[in-house]
Amino acid sequence: MGDANPVFKNIIASIVDGIILISREGTLLQANLATEEMFQQSRDHFLNRPVADLFPGQPELQKKIEDTLHNGVAYHQIEGQGHRRAHSTTFPVSITVSPYINDQNQPEGAVLYVRDCTLAQELEQISRPFDAISHLGTLSLGMAHEIKNPLVSISGSAQLLRKKLPEEHHKFLDVVIKESERINRMIDRMLNFARPLELDLETINIHQILEEILLLEKQSHEDVIRFEAIYDPSLPPVEGDGDQLKQVFLNLIQNAIEAMPEGGTLKVLTRYHTDYAVRSQARTDRRKTILVEIVDTGLGITPENMKHLFTPFHTTKSQGNGLGLPLSLKIVENHNGKLKVISEPGSGTRVQIYLPVKQENA
Repeated sequence: MGDANPVFKNIIASIVDGIILISREGTLLQANLATEEMFQQSRDHFLNRPVADLFPGQPELQKKIEDTLHNGVAYHQIEGQGHRRAHSTTFPVSITVSPYINDQNQPEGAVLYVRDCTLAQELEQISRPFDAISHLGTLSLGMAHEIKNPLVSISGSAQLLRKKLPEEHHKFLDVVIKESERINRMIDRMLNFARPLELDLETINIHQILEEILLLEKQSHEDVIRFEAIYDPSLPPVEGDGDQLKQVFLNLIQNAIEAMPEGGTLKVLTRYHTDYAVRSQARTDRRKTILVEIVDTGLGITPENMKHLFTPFHTTKSQGNGLGLPLSLKIVENHNGKLKVISEPGSGTRVQIYLPVKQENA
């Protein structure tokens, strides 16, 4: 056991979340490197200082830490706000507080395990449009069936009437028939969007899907668009529906190309993502994720359009139907993933897709 202390020291130094040791008096005694990075200050600034310096203005959190210090009570996943000294800003954290027991089995302080929840909260907010899409889908199914039946009668009656009326009246009935057909096509799109997506799950190499799409797009646009693919070759496979995921990436890559009418650079990047893990109703364990980023140097998206980005049938394209991004969000969410869009006018757009890796024991 003589090697135990160096081994555990290395383990703690390698953990990506913050680990903080607090004395019985409530001062900071030790912290790992991740704590420095998370709070953006060196240990020299906060060691031997009160723990409240890292979590100021939170009496409920302070009370629970004191309860742990004096009574040995452990608390799990307390929501709080950390303080970044460098920029004087706060960020959401989840904290687990446990009593620290010394070699003589005596309570000597407390250990804080701190997780930065910034990204998790951002992605939770991004998921809200998907909830609206789900409600809209249920509503659309009912409305579409109610509209479709009388629409068939209107179109059929107009066609019958056209046969019986003189030719000079045909142009008016042609408008009725044409508009009925247009509404019918729109209802069909609503029905297709609203229906639950069945997943044909398989083990997928995400790079293979991306390369198949880029191969075709390069042939059509390589004269004006510069394509860059930066892949992490160590990425594990994902479990998903290959056709549906291909539809997502094809839509996002085509959107990026259309955002650069005068030409530009399109980057597709992949990497293993350690800052965010996903849970689903079927799997409550935390599953690591891979991140796919599609980055363009195009026109960017205005704040007003960002608000409606995932609103079905809202589009800025003359030939668009406004279902590309909502459908992409729906597919990604059905894969227990997340989709995030970062953009400003004139600064291009970065689309991030988080997908859980395939578990070996799944």
